[in-house]
Amino acid sequence: MKSSWSRSSSRFVVRGAKLPAALLLLPGVGGASGACGSAPEDQPTPLEGPALVSGSSLERYGLLVIPRDGGVAQFRSIESPSTVRWTGRLSLGGVTAAYSLGSAVVLRRGRRLHLYTTLPVEAEAPLPDAPAEARWIASPAGGAFVSGGRILAITPTRTAEVDADGAVQWAAPAAGDRVVALVEGADGAALAVWEAGESRPATTRTIGTSGPVALAGWGRTIVTASADGRGLTEWSIPELEPAEGTEIGGAPSALAISPSQHRVFAASIDRPRFTVIDRYDWREVGSSRLDAPLETLRPGMTGDRLVAWDGSNAWTARAGETRLDAVPGEWRPDLPLALPGGAVLVSTESGLGILRSEGGIAAVEGPADAWWLPFRWGRRLPVASAAVVPEDTLEDAEEALDALADDVPPGRIGLLTVGRVGRTLNRSPEALDDPAPGDAGFEEVAPPPPAPDDPAAAPLSELPGGFYAVALSSRQLAGLGQLRPLLDRSGYSTHVLRRMDEVGDIWYRLLVGPFETRPDAETAALELRRDRGIDAWIHEEGEGEQAMRRGP
Repeated sequence: MKSSWSRSSSRFVVRGAKLPAALLLLPGVGGASGACGSAPEDQPTPLEGPALVSGSSLERYGLLVIPRDGGVAQFRSIESPSTVRWTGRLSLGGVTAAYSLGSAVVLRRGRRLHLYTTLPVEAEAPLPDAPAEARWIASPAGGAFVSGGRILAITPTRTAEVDADGAVQWAAPAAGDRVVALVEGADGAALAVWEAGESRPATTRTIGTSGPVALAGWGRTIVTASADGRGLTEWSIPELEPAEGTEIGGAPSALAISPSQHRVFAASIDRPRFTVIDRYDWREVGSSRLDAPLETLRPGMTGDRLVAWDGSNAWTARAGETRLDAVPGEWRPDLPLALPGGAVLVSTESGLGILRSEGGIAAVEGPADAWWLPFRWGRRLPVASAAVVPEDTLEDAEEALDALADDVPPGRIGLLTVGRVGRTLNRSPEALDDPAPGDAGFEEVAPPPPAPDDPAAAPLSELPGGFYAVALSSRQLAGLGQLRPLLDRSGYSTHVLRRMDEVGDIWYRLLVGPFETRPDAETAALELRRDRGIDAWIHEEGEGEQAMRRGP
C-alpha cells in the first residue's frame, strides 16, 4: 500500500529548466519498462570491455582531462591515457571540482556551477548555484548535489531543483525527467519520486532504512537496503513498488551497478563482505570476506573492473569476480579509475600510472593534478573535432571503426539486445502481427531488402518525408550490413540514406522510421540507446533535404 507524507511533515518545490538548445545532448539514461525479473534471452551474460560499447564505437569512449588551475581540456584514449586524441580551444578557468555526466561535465567553482560540453560546439553554460557544503552523488542518469533538504539534479539536458523539509540522504535524476530521493523526514526514511515540473512528489514510500541507494534499470528502478537490514530490495519507478531482492548476510555499506546494468555490487557491514549479484534473477554470483567494510564502490565505464575504498585503502576487483587486490596511491574523487582490460589509472607520489592486471605500474604522461573523468563522445569521432588533424589520422580512425564493426558478432551490439519496437509510419509484417497501441492506420510494407555491397549496384530510393532516428553512419555501405538485418528482424523499419558532407565525401546513414513527429523519433532513439547501446540522433527528411541530396 502506498504511503505519502503529510503537508506538515514535508514541503517540496521543483524548478525544472531545460538547457539551451545548442547544448542539448543525448540523455545519459534510457529506460526499461518496470523491473527486470529475468535475464534477457538473447543476452544471458553481461557485456564488458569493448563488447559493452560496440553498439557505437570504443573510439568514442575515453578520459576527459580538465585542468584544475585553468587551461584547455583534452580527450584521451581510454586504453592508452598518455595518448591525446583531441585538444579543446576554449580556455577554462580554474575549477575546484569536476564531475562527469557521461557526455558532458559539471564544472564547480565554489558555489558556481557550469555545464561543459564538447559537441555540437565546445561551450560552457551556467547552471543553478549549489551550496558550498553540497555533496555530489553520481548516478547512471547524471548526478545530484545534495545539501540538507535541497537537491539539484543534473543531466546533460536538464536541471531540476527540489527543496524538502528533511535531510536528503541520496538523490538522482531518473528516467522520464523525474527526480528520486531518499529523505529522512519526520516519519522516518522514505523514497520519493517527483515528476518533471511538479512541486510535490507523485509517489512516496516509507522503507524503514536509510542505508545506501543505487539507481538501476536505466533509471527505472532503485536498489536499497532491505527493511530487515540484511539484504537488498529493488523498487520500481515511479510506482515505488517492491520488485525483487536478495539476502547478502548483513546491512550494506556500499552499492554500485555495473555499466551493463546486469550486476549489483554490494559491500556489507555486519560481516565485512563483498558480494556480486546478478540483477536479473537476484542470484549471488560470488562473495568474499573483507578485513574492513567498504565505503565506496566505483565501477569502470566498460565494466571490466571496479575499484573500492574502505576509508584507508583502495582495492580493485574484476567484473563478476570477488577477489580484491590492493591498489597503490591516493584515493581521489576521480581516481583510481578502472579501465578496459583490467587496468587501473592511479595517482601515486611519482605521478600518474597504469596498474596492469598482471602487476607493475607504467607511467602516464599527463597532468597529475587535473581531473581525469570517464567521458563518452558524441556521434562524431573525437579526432574529427581536433584543431589540426593529419589526413592519415582520420583514415586510421575510419579503418579502426570498420574493423571493429566487422569483429562484433550479431546479437552483441551495445548494452542489451532486448526491447519493444518503436512507433514508425511503416512497420514490417512481423511487427504488425502484434501491433503496439496507436498503430491503427499504419501502412503495411514489405521488409526492406539487404543493402548491396556496391553502392552503384542498386541506387538508393528517395526517402519519404518525416523524422528518422539515425542508428549508424559509415563511409562504407557494407558497414551497415550487420546492424541493418538485426534491426529489421526486430521489427524496425530501416532505410539507407546516401549523402555528401561538406568536403565532398559520401556517407551512408542507417535510418529507423519515418515518424510523424520529432518526439516519436526521439522516443525511438532513446529505445535504440537503451536496448542496443546505439547513440542515435534525429534526422528530418523533407523537400529541402531531398533537394540538397539530389544536388542542382
